[in-house]
Amino acid sequence: MRQTWLLFLSAILISIEGLSAIGCSFVRSNDRFYPPAPADWHKVDAGPFSILAPPGWEFHQLQGVDSYVGEFVGDGVVLRFDFGEYSNPLKEEKKPAYVVIHAPIGGYRAKIVSPRTPGHGTTGVYFRNVGDSNALTLFGHDLTSTQQELVLKIFETLRFGGPVPRSVLPPPPTKNAQLTG
Repeated sequence: MRQTWLLFLSAILISIEGLSAIGCSFVRSNDRFYPPAPADWHKVDAGPFSILAPPGWEFHQLQGVDSYVGEFVGDGVVLRFDFGEYSNPLKEEKKPAYVVIHAPIGGYRAKIVSPRTPGHGTTGVYFRNVGDSNALTLFGHDLTSTQQELVLKIFETLRFGGPVPRSVLPPPPTKNAQLTG
């Protein structure tokens, strides 16, 4: 049953890819392609973007080097993200081992990847530019078919807007930090 449901979701995602491939345009406010999230799901806010997730899901900010990083955790799933100029474009995840589609999510063009064999690979979504030259990659590894199904639904709920937390913005240079030569 789960395998059938996963194939059904993949077929829907592939049909959306087909629509976008023949020139279907979208605008930022066009979120009607996606079914509403279940009523008991709640918003989990990461600042510049948020997801809707089942009860019990949490957000944790992590230490990043050159970008804003963190994770959403719940139901035995860890979804990590990288928000910045150098986010992973998920180029290693390609057909035929993966279902790869391009579709609008939250008003932006997204690349969605999921392994054809659940439990073996990355289930992720990548946005090349969500404003101010920032990209976003949100992904989980080696998810079961049930987890993969849940994560693909969560990806559909991604919405953008809001500031990057101040704690990840580089501090202004100090007065005495001038280079001498």
